[in-house]
Amino acid sequence: MPNETPHRTPPPVAHAALRLAALLCLAIPAAHAQQAVWRPEKTVEFVVPAAPGASFDVTARTIHRIWQDRKMLEVASVVVNKPGGGGRIGQTYLNQHAGDAHYLSILTPGVLSNHILGQNKFNYTDFTPISVLFAEYLCFAVRPDSPLRSAKDMAEMLKKDPEALSTAVATSRGGALHTAAAIAMKAAGVDIKKMKIVVFNSNAESVTALLGGHVDIAVSPPYQLMPHVQSGKVRVIAISSPQRVKGAFAGAATWREQGINSSFASWRGVMGPKGLTATQVAYWEDILAKLSKSDEWKRDVERNLWEVNFVPSRGLTKYLEGQYDELKRILAELELAK
Repeated sequence: MPNETPHRTPPPVAHAALRLAALLCLAIPAAHAQQAVWRPEKTVEFVVPAAPGASFDVTARTIHRIWQDRKMLEVASVVVNKPGGGGRIGQTYLNQHAGDAHYLSILTPGVLSNHILGQNKFNYTDFTPISVLFAEYLCFAVRPDSPLRSAKDMAEMLKKDPEALSTAVATSRGGALHTAAAIAMKAAGVDIKKMKIVVFNSNAESVTALLGGHVDIAVSPPYQLMPHVQSGKVRVIAISSPQRVKGAFAGAATWREQGINSSFASWRGVMGPKGLTATQVAYWEDILAKLSKSDEWKRDVERNLWEVNFVPSRGLTKYLEGQYDELKRILAELELAK
């Protein structure tokens, strides 16, 4: 019979060492799993780089309200307005907290356009984009006594004299509202470089200027105009959607219906300061995905005439690259790109 190595039982100390090694092996993955989960531990600040009443502010406060109502966060949260500098003041404040996911801000086309315009050193690549939530169409409004009865009237007057009408936008020249006006009027044959654009710090201010007779036209998101449309204090002569919308603005004709081949949608999302980790981004993306599926959010989307356009972090870089290139082309035509 061939010689066999006899089986030897490890001494008690060896058994203890083996058990300890096994426990350590189990503990290491568990420790990594604990490290992989991030949750806020202090008050979350939602930074708005615009004044109260601006469309960015409305978005942030809508999100904040739903967070509170549904108790989606385990900590307190506040909305902090940091207007000025075409968003630069708020964005500078945000990036003073690099790597800290307790600070968030609104992501808008303005982050891209202000960099293209040379008005802001920050680009979307200087932050941590988390998601895009929705698209928003824009209205062109006049007072009831305005001689402009339609978008055609506006285009014809501006073709004859591009400075004949003053157009109010917020919150910057070359921003989404200015771009919407420029795209439509370019399609109508207007010299868009000569248009009289008046910039306000918020949509609320631009609509107030329209009501007071200080400007001829105001470009605004629908929600800001809603009460004034319902009371008859303003008329909407065009909306930038590809087809008519529902509700209070169902009677507003699109540019295309009026023979002007143009449509435009702004969009809104959420970003954090630079340097956030994948686990921090994953936490906030999950919170925002839950928010976008909530009944409260769906009601707000419908009421504000937004269009759901959820873009998660994974596809966001490519999306923003495309948006940047498109805005750069448009702003170059306006001779505003640097």
